[in-house]
Amino acid sequence: MNHGLDKMQELLRDFYNLAHVKICIYDETGNELCTFPERHTAFCQRLRESAEQDAQCRLCDKRAFAECKKTHRQHHYICRMGLFECFSPILYGERIIGYLAIGQMRTNESGLPERELAAFTEQDKQELAAVYGTLPLLEQDKIHSAIRILDACAGYEYLKGLISATEGGIDREIDAYVNAHLKDALSVQELCTRFRLSRNEIYRIFKDYFNDSPAEYIKKRRLNRACDYLAETDLPVNTVAQKCGIPDYNYFSKIFKKAFGISPRLYRKNHLPN
Repeated sequence: MNHGLDKMQELLRDFYNLAHVKICIYDETGNELCTFPERHTAFCQRLRESAEQDAQCRLCDKRAFAECKKTHRQHHYICRMGLFECFSPILYGERIIGYLAIGQMRTNESGLPERELAAFTEQDKQELAAVYGTLPLLEQDKIHSAIRILDACAGYEYLKGLISATEGGIDREIDAYVNAHLKDALSVQELCTRFRLSRNEIYRIFKDYFNDSPAEYIKKRRLNRACDYLAETDLPVNTVAQKCGIPDYNYFSKIFKKAFGISPRLYRKNHLPN
């Protein structure tokens, strides 16, 4: 972790020590920069053990980012599993350079939604109910206070400077390049040539910053992009596969099901607008 991220982590730790609420900083594309505490709450950790549930939680976050991006204002809501979440855009002039988010907490008015629980087995329901009770419970006045503090933090010039200091790092350049070329035949050699780095350096960067090999990282990015297309467009599945850089439809279906536990077609069906 670089110096800027170390300082961001210190700020998040201070916020948590005061509010006892999980807080995260994301960059302008929605990639997590740092969080405190670093682990999910026991409830969210248990929920996200399912690849399908994890994908739905990520989609929920993405919608919150989209709302902030559209309005340039704070957005708070109750998530599909009954937890309070709040996102604040970090503005540098008129440009969003990142987001602050708090969440994974209960309110007096929230509870486990029966509709969502219907998809779980009885054992899963019991386990989720047990860890749901361990989530932090905030009264409405404390939630309003946390929201105001979050907005103040989002406007904190020191924090803006820390985020700006992380821009332009080789990890961000590589990540941006990969995301912009997912439909292409990306390779380690291409990355070496593009960034004038050796194969060993490329592998080290992926391990240090992304905790993955280049191939695994690119595959995960492609599958996440596929989830977006399946949930947000009516493109044929084989077209989605091609647009994500996996032209072999059978292989695409195989690795998608392995990653998320369901086929691409069923994933789309589960994410159709109500």
